[in-house]
Order: sequence, then C-alpha cells, then structure tokens
Amino acid sequence: MIEMMVEANNLYKSFPVPSRTLREKAKVLQAVGGVSLSIPKGSIFGVVGESGCGKSTLGRCLLRMESITSGSLTFQGQDITSLSGKELKPIRRHMQMIFQNPYASFNPKQRIGSALHEVAKVHQIPMQEAEDKINHLLKEINLPDDTLHRVPSEMSGGQLQRLAIARALLLTPDFIVADEPVSALDVSVQAQILNLLMDLRQKFSLTMLFISHEMTVVRYLCDQVAVMYLGMVVEQAETEELFKNLLHPYTQTLMSAVPSIDPDEKMERVILQGDLPSAIDLPKGCPFAPRCIYCSERCKEERPELREVVAGHKVACHLV
Repeated sequence: MIEMMVEANNLYKSFPVPSRTLREKAKVLQAVGGVSLSIPKGSIFGVVGESGCGKSTLGRCLLRMESITSGSLTFQGQDITSLSGKELKPIRRHMQMIFQNPYASFNPKQRIGSALHEVAKVHQIPMQEAEDKINHLLKEINLPDDTLHRVPSEMSGGQLQRLAIARALLLTPDFIVADEPVSALDVSVQAQILNLLMDLRQKFSLTMLFISHEMTVVRYLCDQVAVMYLGMVVEQAETEELFKNLLHPYTQTLMSAVPSIDPDEKMERVILQGDLPSAIDLPKGCPFAPRCIYCSERCKEERPELREVVAGHKVACHLV
C-alpha cells in the first residue's frame, strides 16, 4: 500500500473582502475551493495554472502557513487542520517552503551564514551539528564556503535560490513546497535548479509539492500533476497520462501556449475568449464556462464535479 505524506480533503480557503459602504453586504474571496488531493511519500506532485488560480495559497494551506476555512488536512497520518501555532512548531521541522523570489527570501542586511544559523537556533539544533549540516549542504548545492560571509546583494538569483533550497533542507524535512522556484531565473539557471531538485530528492528522500505555471517544467519534474483554475482542480492524473490525454479545455489551452523549438512545426493556438471571472463572485456553473469555446447551457447552470474518467485520471468537465 502506498503511504501518503499529505492528504487534503475538500479544502477551502476564503479571505474576507472589506465592504466599501456600511450597507454593502460582506463578501469573501474564495482562493481555494474544495480541493482534494493525496501526495504519496517520495513523489513530486505538480500544481499548474495561470497566475491567480490559487496555487500558492493551496501550498501555504498544506503547510498550515494559512488557516483553513473548511475541510481537513493530514500530514504523515496526523490531522493538523486545527492545530495552533505552538502545536505546529515541532511539525514545522518536517515541512518547509522554497519561495518564488530568492531576493525576497533573505534579509538584505543579514549575512547568509547568519540567516542559516538563525533557522538552526529557532529549532534548537546544536551549534556544531548546524555547522556540519550547513557545510555539507553548501557542497551539495555547489557553492564555496565563503558564501556564508556574503550578503544577498553579492549573490546572483540562481545562487540565492540554491541557498533557499539549502535553508529548507537544513532541518532535514520530509515535505517541501516549492512555490515557482525557477520562474524568476534565467532559462539556463532554471535547468540547473530543476536538476538540483531532482538530485536532492533522491539523496534526501524528499516529498515535494511543485507549483508552476509552465507545463513543460511540471512535465519534466513531476510524477503527478493537478491543473488548477480559480481555486479548483479541473484535471489531475499521472504526468505521462495527463500529457498523453489532455481532457479539459483549460489544460488544452495551457498546453497550446507552450512554444515549440522546431521552427517548422505549426502550433494551433487556443485563444481564450471572455474575461477571467472574479473569485469574489464566481459564476453559477462551471467557472471556466465564460471562456470555454465548447460551453453549453449545462455548463452555465451546473458546476461539474472532479470525477475519474480513466483509471487515475480525473477531470471536472461535463463534455468529457
């Protein structure tokens, strides 16, 4: 039986929206709307979608960096849905995050060594053990020892992202959320970071949630992929199955936007029509209906449920 690292069941996260007038009815922004997923131990689970679809909020909820509005969340078999900050502290060592912007991940006035030692101090790791781990991780990410005496402004984006990865690994976590860790980097540096993540996954037996808006990146790195749109998962499958059999119109649209390296290959682009609906006032039926070229009356009235249409392949679309 496959052991699950993280399991989310019908997860919702909403944010209150301030009223502009006293008489205006209070509204909420639904960032994550009923997401259910299971991440097997030792796997890389990809979440892909355009900006604003709720990918990062989902990742933060899985780490309990955000409170959960409703639903349940278990980590290594333990229900952590409603744990307080004090109760979560010993669990924090086992779950870490790599943020999107490496320059915003570090205090610009703090030396790199001090930033890494601060993590060890907060989690009460003995000084000598922390020193040994930091030196070992610097070798793993191919950075020299004098890096510890530098400040972030003296480092490149790729070097800082490597250090962000090292900081996440310092506590020897079991689960890491990587929130678009290569989107702010040059293409050549992106490849280096992706290869580094794959190597570290094997060496440290990591389980990872990898968030991206690039279909090619999740295809290269991930074992399973979930496609999100307006806070909901619209398609989910093993990576090979998903890219072999794109079922949801939104997934097909994302894939059609991927550029080809062959100049002679003619790509048929799928151009979305209409405007992106507001997450504050979602449409009655399918959230993708206003932009879908295959939209029917049923799509406008009835919201499709995420259901299994092929073994292990789930899709939320009435037309499939």
